Amino acid sequence: MADDNLQSSLSNGVLVDNRRTHTEDGCVIADETASRMTAATRLVTQAPLWLSRHLWAWPLLGAASLSLVGLWVRDRVEGTTKVALASQLQTVRDANIAALHLWFTEQEFDVKSFAADAHFQSSIAELAALAQKPGVTPALLTNSAAARTLLADLQPLLESQHYLDYVVVGMDRRILASPDSRLVNRSAPAGYSLFVNQALAGQLAMSRPFAGEASGSRGEDEPTMFVGSPVRSTKGAVIAVLGLRMNPKDEFTRVFSVAQMGATGESFAFDRQGVMLTTSRFDSKLKALGLIPDTPDATPILNLKLLDPGANLERGKRPTRPRADLPLTRMAALATKEMDGCDVQGYRNCRGVEVVGAWAWLPDCEMGVATEVAADEAFQTLYVLRRPFLALFGLLVLSGVAIFAFTVLIDRLEASARKSALAAKRLGQYVLLQEIGHGANGMVYRARHALLRRPVAIKLLSPELTNEAAAARFEHEVQITSQLTHPNTVAIYDYGRTPEGLFYYAMEYLTGIDLHRLVTHYGPQPEGRVIHILRQVCDSLAEAHRIGLIHRDVKPANIVLTRRGRICDLVKVLDFGLAKAVDPSPAKNRAANMIVGTPQYMSPEAIETPGSVDLRCDLYSVGSVGYWLLTGQQLFETEDVQEWLAKQVGEVPLPPSQRLGRAISADLESLVMQCLAKQPAQRPVNAEALEESLAGCASARTWTSLEAERWWEAHAAEFESASAGVVSERTLVIAPRT
Repeated sequence: MADDNLQSSLSNGVLVDNRRTHTEDGCVIADETASRMTAATRLVTQAPLWLSRHLWAWPLLGAASLSLVGLWVRDRVEGTTKVALASQLQTVRDANIAALHLWFTEQEFDVKSFAADAHFQSSIAELAALAQKPGVTPALLTNSAAARTLLADLQPLLESQHYLDYVVVGMDRRILASPDSRLVNRSAPAGYSLFVNQALAGQLAMSRPFAGEASGSRGEDEPTMFVGSPVRSTKGAVIAVLGLRMNPKDEFTRVFSVAQMGATGESFAFDRQGVMLTTSRFDSKLKALGLIPDTPDATPILNLKLLDPGANLERGKRPTRPRADLPLTRMAALATKEMDGCDVQGYRNCRGVEVVGAWAWLPDCEMGVATEVAADEAFQTLYVLRRPFLALFGLLVLSGVAIFAFTVLIDRLEASARKSALAAKRLGQYVLLQEIGHGANGMVYRARHALLRRPVAIKLLSPELTNEAAAARFEHEVQITSQLTHPNTVAIYDYGRTPEGLFYYAMEYLTGIDLHRLVTHYGPQPEGRVIHILRQVCDSLAEAHRIGLIHRDVKPANIVLTRRGRICDLVKVLDFGLAKAVDPSPAKNRAANMIVGTPQYMSPEAIETPGSVDLRCDLYSVGSVGYWLLTGQQLFETEDVQEWLAKQVGEVPLPPSQRLGRAISADLESLVMQCLAKQPAQRPVNAEALEESLAGCASARTWTSLEAERWWEAHAAEFESASAGVVSERTLVIAPRT
């Protein structure tokens, strides 16, 4: 064959599967039938061998293992830390709630004892009766003997218990008595409903802080809060409400300062709208950030809404949206929906600082209670552990990168050494004379044995693409072919690996022409010659079939015509590299479920049920080769691979005589079509039976040795300058349908 044809036949590889297309040394590999379990088993069994051949992988494996252990330890430490932190936050929150309830109880006890005092009851009863008289005025109520007596009796007690003042509210919700005369005989402000309604219903009541009215020395709308108790007549009926006023900046706020976490932790209360009801340990920061008025007496109470600014304001960032459009913080949003919880993953507070916290909603008080601490402080210990871990992890990564870089360098040096060996035209004991073919993963050289001077064809892996997988396929091809000794099968002489890492094998050097080029250049062949060629192909396959091997890629490009002395038209079958062993074990069939072939020559079962292929799939391919030799045409007229496969499965090709346009011996045509039967059972039983049937055809002896010799004398000079000891083209490996 000519050099250009050899190179074309090696490089024109097609790799196709149902997901993507690849080119790989003239073959397509796509196996989707192996299950995950099979892949896992293969990984477990092959990993030790792979590691033994790649010692550089051990440090990387160790680094990866240490990294995984480190990640696991870090996750466990983080998990434990977060569980402990959540427990601590909930404990502080619950302690604050318990302290709040205790303080409420104390205040309710005070007002209850005052309201039950006979002197107070008498004075309040007189005021209630006086208020019912027509024409009563604020001055009349304020200056009445009952009001003066009540003030004189309550004032010392209020001062001793740290109350600001008091109010008496009648059943009609008018204020009957108060140290602030401006309030007397007026309807109680709306905020009083927080304790008045419940007290008029006969229960003790504690209000949350709310905006109060101007009174005495207090400014307009200064925060205030009350504890109230019903006042009963001698008959037990509720006649009024006694309310004791408190300043929420004092004892109410101090309740939440008892249990706090660290330097950044704080506990506080808020209402249904997310408005703060207590002061904060960060009042100065809130003023500096403009979240509350920057005045000496300003506090967050009723002045600060717990909104999430979307950025850390303490670091100079600005809110992501206008303040009116900002949402409540995660904590406040959940608490105001009465969803108690704890968050140790982190969220922003009203200053935009990342915090962790626990919260609860108190329905009886109509307010929420929360405990928060900055995430940086809460996870300070964890961050201390993270730094050495990150440093160690970084060192492991750098070590892995360094090892990988060193490995790449070594590989490049080895590749360079392999190229140098080729440049020296020496491969072990063989002298390379001329490159006669080149494929995606290898090349073929005409060479000679240095001592024997015998011409050989050397096939070797490309230095750039030498790897374990390619070497394994290469070795498999040698092992399979070397088991075959039939004269019609290409002979393997030697196999080895040079010190530079070049894999090669030596096979007999063939001068001749493959059947693909034979028909392409010289047209359809005579029937006698076709039979002569196919019988030799059958003889080669019969030997392989007897030892349990299926070729799986019989096609014109893999069959070479050569001559030995005066023997002309001697067939050599090539490329047993894709052969597989026939094994009845289902498990092994599944493991070798990858089928191969060239679309134009694949049997239907090799496409549909690759795990069940037997030696008769080769007979289908022999029939396709015979069709090509007789007609000079493929079975079907299409260039699309997928369409080819579909036609191979479901469409019967036209008989050769119809494609050729002239008569063909009926017995030969029938035999070719029998080989092309869609069902394996309808084909010849085996290669021996097919050879015998071919020998019995009427045209079997029309091609004589004399005619073969004349043909070679006329054409040999056109192609005998190059080796035919090369492998095939257009090989497809495709996964079966599942």
